[in-house]
Amino acid sequence: TMALLHQACEKWGFFQVENHGLEKKLMDRVKQLVNAHYEENLKESFYESEIAKGLMNKCDVDWESSFFIWHRPTSNINEIHNLSENLRQIMDEYIAQLIQLAEKLSQLMSENLGLDKDYIKETFSGAKGPSVGTKVAKYPECPRPELVRGLREHTDAGGIILLLQDEHVPGLEFSNDGGWIKIPPSKNNTIFVNTGDQVEVLSNG
Repeated sequence: TMALLHQACEKWGFFQVENHGLEKKLMDRVKQLVNAHYEENLKESFYESEIAKGLMNKCDVDWESSFFIWHRPTSNINEIHNLSENLRQIMDEYIAQLIQLAEKLSQLMSENLGLDKDYIKETFSGAKGPSVGTKVAKYPECPRPELVRGLREHTDAGGIILLLQDEHVPGLEFSNDGGWIKIPPSKNNTIFVNTGDQVEVLSNG
């Protein structure tokens, strides 16, 4: 398992994790409440945005509705407009479990690199602890899908990125050896892990 993890980090930069210890009911609840928040508070404003209105005159735009929550070292979750109390509470519980998974992965990655098991964790901790945030993204139905991509090609700048996907709709793709690999929907709440630019630099590739 350690060898498979090392190969995935070195050759691919991403992998998927099953049996990760996060509670399935909690993950399902997060997705349910995020979808409800989008429908109630973000959907109408997205379709009234300049991105949506300008679709017919532009090509290759990012068709994404998103917002960002900081959790550590300080949280801004109580400052986000119209976020329900249920979503705030569930998100806090989810992030606490997600951090445990990230710390475990960082220990295994450190061991594979011949480092002290807490090396990556401590490197990202800083004086006040690690920076942990959630990007919540929805990709709305588009009247001209041939003109858009949900999000353009990019690398993630951070450390260890843990992605909870929709279980029905595909769309995520990873680049490897000059080609794009399509990732299926996350059945059974699989977590996709992406090693960010900072981990690539820290580990010398």
